[in-house]
Amino acid sequence: MDEITEKVRELSAVKAQIAKLTERKKELEAYFLERGSEDVIDTKYKSRTYADVGSQAAVTYTEAQSLEITAPNYLSEALGENVFKDIFKEEIKREIKPQSKEIERMLIGIFTGDYIKSTPQDVISQLPCDDKAKTALAKKLKGAKFETDRDNLMKIGGLSEEDAGDYAYMYAEAVIWQTLCRIAEMSGEDKECIIKSINLGVSVDSSTKIAVT
Repeated sequence: MDEITEKVRELSAVKAQIAKLTERKKELEAYFLERGSEDVIDTKYKSRTYADVGSQAAVTYTEAQSLEITAPNYLSEALGENVFKDIFKEEIKREIKPQSKEIERMLIGIFTGDYIKSTPQDVISQLPCDDKAKTALAKKLKGAKFETDRDNLMKIGGLSEEDAGDYAYMYAEAVIWQTLCRIAEMSGEDKECIIKSINLGVSVDSSTKIAVT
């Protein structure tokens, strides 16, 4: 068994162990939630600690209360506007996000520099396949899902996996530029000015993840 296979099996086994431990953790937490609730009832205490005298292990049950103002108008009318403003603070959260995945991909692509100043049709015209395949691919390629575009390039265009991957990336980057051009035309602003504003006005956080089965 090679090293990769061994580590795959080990990671899968660890995941199974974590699942069992997580389930046991939930059972133990449920026990202390029930026990703690019983022990603080009819007392002035809102917490209870259970400790193992033979070690530093301890479990603390705590009851907490949170407040939500669901009908502020009633409070404002009863207290008067001045008093209401004195004892309550009003916060208005402003949230701005793209209205579509297409715009989100464009903003990320421009900010990270993952775009080319070409149209999707330019990329299709460069494909090493016949015109019939290019026409079909022009309808199939979207620039949204890399794997889907790569597979279509392999199946319809007859490209190798490596070449299909390269062209799928190029197509996605061209779609980003096309979207930017459309936004520039709609706004009447210079494309370079919009690129500068995107670089100043957004940020992109990158993360990685793995899936274990």
